Amino acid sequence: MKLGRKMAAAALALLCMGMAASAAAQQVTEGSRGLLYRVSGGRADMVLLGSIHVGSQDMYPFGDAVQQAMAVADTFVYECDTSSAEAMDAVRTRMRRTGGTLQAELGDALYAQVSQVCRQLGISMQGIDVLKPWAVINTLAVYTTAAEMGTADVAQALALGVERQVQAYAAEQGKKAVYLETLAEQLDTLEGFSPALQRYLLQSECDVILNPDAARGLDASIGQWPAWWRDGDAAAFADNYLGSYLQTGFEQVCAEYHDTLVTRRNAAMAERLETLLVQGGSYFVTVGLLHLALPEDSILTHLQEKGYTVTELSRP
Repeated sequence: MKLGRKMAAAALALLCMGMAASAAAQQVTEGSRGLLYRVSGGRADMVLLGSIHVGSQDMYPFGDAVQQAMAVADTFVYECDTSSAEAMDAVRTRMRRTGGTLQAELGDALYAQVSQVCRQLGISMQGIDVLKPWAVINTLAVYTTAAEMGTADVAQALALGVERQVQAYAAEQGKKAVYLETLAEQLDTLEGFSPALQRYLLQSECDVILNPDAARGLDASIGQWPAWWRDGDAAAFADNYLGSYLQTGFEQVCAEYHDTLVTRRNAAMAERLETLLVQGGSYFVTVGLLHLALPEDSILTHLQEKGYTVTELSRP
């Protein structure tokens, strides 16, 4: 479960916390393969890269295949705009409570755990109390993911996310940017989770922070994500997610999560990518890797069903 949640949550965590940071990736001996795919059969040249939104330095530099695909692309495509001033203002507005208290919405027991977590992480409860539950989940998720990757500096972990590194390159090269979703669509998705799912996600974050030794499944594998991504091992991500996202006793909310955040959005993003494929041009697309890695429920599967050919570029 955590693989999908962490990747989606971290995409907006920078805005939720009001941070702005940048960091240069430390080079390693061999460049990373990433999860890289070419889609052919339309009028456009399109390469897709699966992103981890929170990263570590040993994921860089990008390998030759990634660098070459970026160099020849005219347009860079992302899930949605989360970095412009307008986007930041919109997120700050949407994440703030408009009535009632967080404690009343969560109940005393869960609120007490959130308070304990914030004390442990050094986060002010004054800032947390004004947020809606989905924004609290996103804020905590980036802290836990960074810690599980062995990074104490949350701002640096965000800056080392794959999408942020791609955006930095594209901005430096003056490349055009387009988006597959509006910010409102992505915020509607997060805010539209049922109360039961929101409680489950928030409880999960608290459990991992307060009792890290009890981490199981994907919670215990986050430290391996950079190596999997560096090696282009899509199967490792897919197998871990599919083998654990339906947590026993919480199957209904987990299924809601997958359908809302993965299945529906994959279908919609594939439709919008097909529009670009029909138009023509040269595109480098960066989306959360869960949208590409699942063998039967991915953007790539949808495009193959539409008649396009998908070639994996990240494996030797």
